[in-house]
Amino acid sequence: MGWPPKGLLKRMTVQEAFGPPLTPLELTGNLSDLQKQLNVEMQCPAGKNQVYVRSLLTGNSTTRPRISLKCALRRDIGQTPDVFYEHIRDVCCCDPELCEAWRAMKERFVPT
Repeated sequence: MGWPPKGLLKRMTVQEAFGPPLTPLELTGNLSDLQKQLNVEMQCPAGKNQVYVRSLLTGNSTTRPRISLKCALRRDIGQTPDVFYEHIRDVCCCDPELCEAWRAMKERFVPT
């Protein structure tokens, strides 16, 4: 039996793969500097040094680069693991307690 159990993860739709619309900062800012800043400000242990600049291949081109993070905690509870700039800035870098995946992980692992 592998992890995660079969059927827990749903297939990602095209809209989920591309993510929400780009923010003005992602459109005009320096993404490398923003990536470094978010990695330094990261509060969630699952996201430490995990922020990256993402661009997807499409049929004949690529998408615009954007800030992204693959969260293993979200994958563990069956959510899409990809989170984007606004979530990273507002939740991962400020208050992980707002994150459902973080709270679920804390409930699973009781300190001894």
